[in-house]
Amino acid sequence: MVQRGLLADPDPVRPLLDETVDLLRQALNAKLDAFASTYEQQKAQLEADADWNRLSEEQQASLKAQHSLSAPERPQLGTAEALQDALEHCELEHWVSRTQALPSRFDAARHAAVQLLKPNVVHVSLPRRTLNDQAELKAWLAEVEALLDEKLQQGPVAL
Repeated sequence: MVQRGLLADPDPVRPLLDETVDLLRQALNAKLDAFASTYEQQKAQLEADADWNRLSEEQQASLKAQHSLSAPERPQLGTAEALQDALEHCELEHWVSRTQALPSRFDAARHAAVQLLKPNVVHVSLPRRTLNDQAELKAWLAEVEALLDEKLQQGPVAL
């Protein structure tokens, strides 16, 4: 006897597909929530920045556009087709990359704001270290102080 499970009524595959869609929707919503949370945090930091607030609204808007800092739009995920479209547009792992890139984009906008206000500003990246004790901390602080003293002679410094 030939089994015809795929032709059975009710369809045994439909619940599996529905469960898969729900799991994908949950996963995408988690990625979207993380992105939105990071965006809001970075936006708040930018809006609290003294140099940023000295810019005109037009300058701020221009820098936001240049650095792709528009508010995130949440895609519609109500149907399986809408979910598929959203995942085709930006897959799950790409949302992780987009979220990780947000601090760099906001930092770039902050640096651009400083550059507009103080064209001769010198950007300094602090040396990165893992500090294990007070001696290493003091050595790192001395290194940073020497670096900043040197750069201050060239003009205003931005970190």
